[in-house]
Amino acid sequence: MIDKTEIKYRFKRSVESYEENAPVQRRIADHLFELLQGILDYQPDKILEIGCGTGLLTRRIKGMAGNGGLFVNDLVEEMCEKTAICYDLPVSHCFVGDIEEMPVPGEFELLVSASTFQWFSNPRKTFRKLASHLRKGGLMAFSTFGPRNMTELRPFTPHGLNYLSREELFSCLSSDFEVLCFEEQVDKLYFPEAIEVLRHLKKTGVNAGHSGRNWTKGTLQQFTRCYEKDLLKNSFPLTYHPFYLICRKR
Repeated sequence: MIDKTEIKYRFKRSVESYEENAPVQRRIADHLFELLQGILDYQPDKILEIGCGTGLLTRRIKGMAGNGGLFVNDLVEEMCEKTAICYDLPVSHCFVGDIEEMPVPGEFELLVSASTFQWFSNPRKTFRKLASHLRKGGLMAFSTFGPRNMTELRPFTPHGLNYLSREELFSCLSSDFEVLCFEEQVDKLYFPEAIEVLRHLKKTGVNAGHSGRNWTKGTLQQFTRCYEKDLLKNSFPLTYHPFYLICRKR
């Protein structure tokens, strides 16, 4: 089971350090927006962004909403409030809480989310819930991460996230959505030392999914030795494996 309390704690701790340490997440938000622009064939009146974080995607989609406006959600109150303030959103448009568990008020013409859905405990059930708050024929555009995500950490964090495959995602969506667009990428960051990989994870909060290891001097040395088998240009890589999906409600 995914520990949402741990996720909330780690992302809350990274509110101020997230953006400058999340270049991959920024690129993902930008590409998702570009894909959505190419497919969106109507004017959405009300938009809900799920897992807004510090607003990497919010800044791109804010101008898309009609008179109904843009609504943002995040598990972490501080992140949701920061984004709402930064983009001049009313307090009433800020929904704080776990989207899997909280009531979602109203119906929307567009649902969007970048780098959030991998945290779902029950994606099939949650997709059905989200579909019930999306108008018929409305779009849901999101990015998540695939099975190759952070493969470098798996020998050291055996209880990390279980990333769904393309086929598993399609199966979870199939009863309520038609997939219009699917893309995947592999993006790597490179660090001068192995410990910088861990610092990056801490500063972005994504170590909530790889928190099964208490790092000591000994385990860090082991981590470094294991990494040395795959060094490229004397740097330590970290793999991101983003999936992009744009779906239409049946």
